[in-house]
Amino acid sequence: MPGRDSSGEPKAAGRDRRNVALVTTTINVPRCLTNYLENAQRYGHLDQVSVVVIGDRKTPAETPQYLQGLQRQFGVSTQYLDVPAQQKFLRRWPALDITLRYNCIQRRNVGYLQAAIDGADVIVAVDDDNFVTEEDYVGAHLRVGRTVEVPVVEHPSGWWNICQRLTCDPPRHFYHRGYPKSRQTFKQNGQLVKTATVRPAVNAGLWLKNPDVDATTNIEEPINVVGMEPIAGNRACALAPGTWCPFNSQNTAFNVATLPAMYLVVMLDTIRGYRIGRLDDIWMSYFLRVIADQLGDAVLYGPPLVVQDRNPHNFVRDLSEELPGYILTERLVEYLRDFKTGERSYLAAYLDLIYHLRDRAEDDAALETPEREYFRQMTLGMAAWHAAAADVLR
Repeated sequence: MPGRDSSGEPKAAGRDRRNVALVTTTINVPRCLTNYLENAQRYGHLDQVSVVVIGDRKTPAETPQYLQGLQRQFGVSTQYLDVPAQQKFLRRWPALDITLRYNCIQRRNVGYLQAAIDGADVIVAVDDDNFVTEEDYVGAHLRVGRTVEVPVVEHPSGWWNICQRLTCDPPRHFYHRGYPKSRQTFKQNGQLVKTATVRPAVNAGLWLKNPDVDATTNIEEPINVVGMEPIAGNRACALAPGTWCPFNSQNTAFNVATLPAMYLVVMLDTIRGYRIGRLDDIWMSYFLRVIADQLGDAVLYGPPLVVQDRNPHNFVRDLSEELPGYILTERLVEYLRDFKTGERSYLAAYLDLIYHLRDRAEDDAALETPEREYFRQMTLGMAAWHAAAADVLR
């Protein structure tokens, strides 16, 4: 199979035969993986797909047996890293090991490292409550790292809500989780759309049924997504440099060269009596975007769609974890807007970003001590991740 060249980019091939790793964390038996592999088999991708599952202290004991059954049924590599296996694996990077918590989705970072070590060219993060549709799931995600011609949306505000493309029954306006509250105007006009050739670093697949929205939206009224509107005749679109929207870590594919910028920030520290959570992947998406904009890469939004049959959530608890994050997100994107790097790789640019965020938080006289300390701890975790990613990509 084609691998990577010295720059981390996929080698040329007739049909795209790059290695694709499906990575998930789970506190359930991840039975959705059967459907993903059936889909890969239907479209001729089984020989290029592998599975990495990262367990936690709540993961059911029968999970390894289920994954072994998948390996026998489909002939694909399935790896399960339980807690002892992760402890052994992470001793290679003690700073990262100490940073990562248990019983949190940020352990998905371990799966990203394992997939890269195993030779994945494209890593796809999946959630255990997302289910494939009839479209070619792997094929849609293989757009990352290749040039594609798609509609590119630019908005003078610097923001554009990708969720306005999703149609609901009954109709409803809503925003992607982590979209800055100050930018949620519900105005859908003013954008400029033109077709251009882009190179996606990330492909952010969207969702049917339960979209990925914040707690306030879920509390107000349930949302049922039934479809996605095309834009300029295309199901996929990109956003122009400087026009931002977050993405998440479910149904999301990335080129392994972008691994250094895909770190899910460790959360659940307490500020002023509130635990900050549910923004680990959102902040990651902003970090990736500010680097990708300067390296000439893009983020695609659209297919493949998955059906999200959401695991049970306590939306009031979700809200309590999001509240302090709403405020910090506003400050964080302000810091990111003035980030500049002259580096030409994600690894080097991410290191620049770490120092930039540290310095901006330290120099921000309007930032109070608890928030400044939160950002300092965040950048320490980012530095631990950077060291691990550098080691893996060496």
